[in-house]
Amino acid sequence: MQIRYLLGGALLFVFAACSDEREPTPAYLRVEPFAVEALGGAEWQNITEAWVYVNNVFLGGYPLPALVPVLAEDTCQVLVFPGVKENGQRLTPSVYPMMQRHEGKIVLTAAQTTSLKPTTRYLSELRFPWSIERGTFDAGVIVLQDRDDNPNTGFELVTEDAFAGRSVRMRADTANRLNDVATEPVEGLPTTSARQTWLELHRKNDVPFELWLLADDGPGTTEYSTSVFLFNPTDTWRKIYLNLTEPLTRLGERKRHRLFFRLAHRPNNTGQFEKAVGTVLFDNLRLMHF
Repeated sequence: MQIRYLLGGALLFVFAACSDEREPTPAYLRVEPFAVEALGGAEWQNITEAWVYVNNVFLGGYPLPALVPVLAEDTCQVLVFPGVKENGQRLTPSVYPMMQRHEGKIVLTAAQTTSLKPTTRYLSELRFPWSIERGTFDAGVIVLQDRDDNPNTGFELVTEDAFAGRSVRMRADTANRLNDVATEPVEGLPTTSARQTWLELHRKNDVPFELWLLADDGPGTTEYSTSVFLFNPTDTWRKIYLNLTEPLTRLGERKRHRLFFRLAHRPNNTGQFEKAVGTVLFDNLRLMHF
């Protein structure tokens, strides 16, 4: 994506060189990583791109930190939108619709570099079914439920190897291969694409695990499910931004929804288990919608 914008800029310079006018000298805007005004700050986020406008002209999406050439001088209006990897896809960065853009004025000078440290926060109109603090599993935690009917599996709130404070740990082994855990239900999630719903979380896992959505119309009613995401193993804590809008629409107009984590410990293609015990850790669940 960045290459495309750079090529576009190169063509502008070529056209300028073909004219009788003197080739303009750009100013340079150095965009630093975002500061985030929310619990955990930027360290608990993974804002990887900046989408930059100067004087209402779109200059492109750039990996952070970025050096952006600008054909403008003096006092300029700057808009910078935070960008993330939607659903963890590295090749499809997008503007993160749940956070505010940075807006301000800067003074640019040809051939000189001006630095900008953008700030962002969650949009004020967002709704959080669970408070951000509950999603940390440190106080007033989101209630979890063991859903596989196996007394030898379940979940723990642990400090060992936790992201910060306490994290949720799930395990499965060769004798107890399935571990299913669901959150308490929430009501009021949008069920059409007109209003977006996103989930942020941190995770660290040495085996794959899955995220599903469950939906029903209240206690005792039929429960429906749909697959959302398969997490590949990672030996470090990673942040991911999941767009739940489309999975929610697949479930139809249901009253209640739950997040459902499935750890299925499976052998490889040769029938062997690469690990005797598979471990999944997750933390900082931030469910939000318009």
